[in-house]
Amino acid sequence: MDDHPIVVENLVKYYEGRCVLNGIDLEVPRGCIYGLLGRNGCGKTTLIRTLLGLEPPTRGRTMLLGHDSRRLSAKARARIGYVAEGHNLIQNYRVRRLIGLCRDLSLHWNEAFFSQLMETFRLPMDRKIKELSAGMRAELNLALAMAVDPELLILDDPTLGLDTVARRQFLELAIDLIQKQDRTILFSSHILGDVERIADRIGIMVAGKLIVDCELDELKRRVRKLQVLFPSEAPKNLYITEIIHQRNAGREMVLTVADWNPQKQAILQTFGPQSCTELAMTLEDIFIECTRPATTAVVEGSEV
Repeated sequence: MDDHPIVVENLVKYYEGRCVLNGIDLEVPRGCIYGLLGRNGCGKTTLIRTLLGLEPPTRGRTMLLGHDSRRLSAKARARIGYVAEGHNLIQNYRVRRLIGLCRDLSLHWNEAFFSQLMETFRLPMDRKIKELSAGMRAELNLALAMAVDPELLILDDPTLGLDTVARRQFLELAIDLIQKQDRTILFSSHILGDVERIADRIGIMVAGKLIVDCELDELKRRVRKLQVLFPSEAPKNLYITEIIHQRNAGREMVLTVADWNPQKQAILQTFGPQSCTELAMTLEDIFIECTRPATTAVVEGSEV
């Protein structure tokens, strides 16, 4: 059994002369729920498609469950569940027919488990896919992906377009099903609250690079946002390393910095601030700060 079901080594991908993945290195440990974040166009879906062997790398390699992504056998693919963005199922098929097709094509179909899921979802078996709501299509897609008892589940923005209730139900069920058997999830989403609720580890991509890769708790501990007031106009430069973002407005400075420590605190004190208040940050706050165009620091692995 592989300790790291997902391995990415120096992955580079070019499209028509444009670099969309720039030297990605990543290892996702078994049993981890990995939240992959990034703004539109940053390379998340390209990374996922390359992992699944749907896109060839320009350089480097990716591995799933110990197998090179470019040469995944049918037996290896049978151990992987995939829910794609938009839930693009065969629109003119009825639910019953699509289930039958997937059952016939599967190398390992857990009928008892699938029946349990269908009982939970109560999907209309005789309705065409195109007639289902977005929430129903998401539930059907998840059920089909889970029916093969996957060791690894890859979810590419699976809750996009779902309302709040359907999104919460989808996530809670997916996580409950996976965590019971210590399986691994790679979860990409634009909804940061969902990721913060379920993820163990976070990756943030900016312009084709993975600038953050660490445990969620560590990320929250290492990235600090400070509101600093000075007796007169705030200094333009504190000469502190790893400043992610700085905004000055008269006497006030709002500072987001990686790896805040006593040494940096001592440097700040030399400027004679009247007060220094730490501001609470959610994962969404950290994401916004780390993906600003003016970001000057990154959080990679344990080197924040």
